[in-house]
Amino acid sequence: MINKEKFLRIVKQSKTPLYIFDKKEAQKNIRSFKNAFKKYGVDLSIFFATKSNYYPGLLRTVVSEGENIDVSSRRELKLALKAGSKRIIYTGPAKTRDDFELILKHHSKVTVNLESLRELELMAKMAREKKVTMRCGVRIYTKMQSGWTKFGIPLSDLKGFYDQAQKYKYINFCGVHFHISFNKTPDKYLKTLDELSKYFKKHFRVEERLDFEYIDIGGGFYPETSEGIYPWNPNQETHIPDFDKHIKHMLADKFKPRYLPIKVDPIDVFAEKISAVYKNTILPLLPNVHLYAEPGRFISHSTMHFLLTIMDVKDKNLAITDGGTNMVGWEKHQFFYYVPLINLSQFDLKREIPFVLYGSLCTPDDIWGYYMFTKGLPKSGDIILMPYQGAYTYTLAQEFIKEIPEVWEME
Repeated sequence: MINKEKFLRIVKQSKTPLYIFDKKEAQKNIRSFKNAFKKYGVDLSIFFATKSNYYPGLLRTVVSEGENIDVSSRRELKLALKAGSKRIIYTGPAKTRDDFELILKHHSKVTVNLESLRELELMAKMAREKKVTMRCGVRIYTKMQSGWTKFGIPLSDLKGFYDQAQKYKYINFCGVHFHISFNKTPDKYLKTLDELSKYFKKHFRVEERLDFEYIDIGGGFYPETSEGIYPWNPNQETHIPDFDKHIKHMLADKFKPRYLPIKVDPIDVFAEKISAVYKNTILPLLPNVHLYAEPGRFISHSTMHFLLTIMDVKDKNLAITDGGTNMVGWEKHQFFYYVPLINLSQFDLKREIPFVLYGSLCTPDDIWGYYMFTKGLPKSGDIILMPYQGAYTYTLAQEFIKEIPEVWEME
């Protein structure tokens, strides 16, 4: 539910453009994800993917809910430590000596998902020099990770990697990680887990399997969201040959529905099916394994909203706001994703009119959207809400032309 008065009170106390951080949404998303798996008898550990939204207030909320943080750089590791995270997963390719220096400094809190034998050898050498034991696993890929071979090792190399890790005194090799992005159904998770179980059964002795303590099913669990795909660009192409023609059709109100919804299985479906495979095929082989997940998009997507003010109305179908799409970092809403634009000053969730809303950057590619929920024609000074913009927006924001706006924490 949109709390119009709460947003308008924020505007009276601050200046737009603003990011609004909604702590209650973060708590709700964390709990719904965790509880979905608990319902099916799996108490997994959440490692929130910092790359989806690194706002410190969100990271602190994750930690305060008793969960953990996933990082992919020294910068993100420092943010996780500052947020007070007691358990951190460090992922990401091409780790350097500097990366391992910081990782080893915080070895009691960090588990590393390695990507190559070079990383294993470098970390083992540095761990021996510092006489600290480092907990780690390795990222694997299967045919389900097609196109992601930049990362990790093929599943067929896992036993050799394990054997090599056993040679190092200061290495505690105890986990396997795989990553799947933009998951609208659990199918790829199920197939990867099934393939992994068959590999362990064939290539690892019973006593070797006891060494494994976690399986990290990384990747983005797609939330049920208010975003959708424009019907005039269902393939989400970057180059639109006759873009002006599409805008004319929009303003003539010829595109109905306004958007094509992104069809996503509810988290309960993910949890039910993943839990069944985990309990029936993984645990019998790897009885000491705990399940990790890295829900970044799922947790962060609804935790931030944008507030903008209309500055200039150019004609009855076009206006410019004080915030630019540098808040998003790319032309997300020009070609790809519909998100509802809500005129809080003329609040009406039943009437959505064709209306091109631009940002204030010195570029024509700075578009927020083509429709607006509003009681009357938008006017200068109207406050516009763009809800549920927490995933991969604040993280990708850039100081292109304008500075990145402030974040206001909603009570």
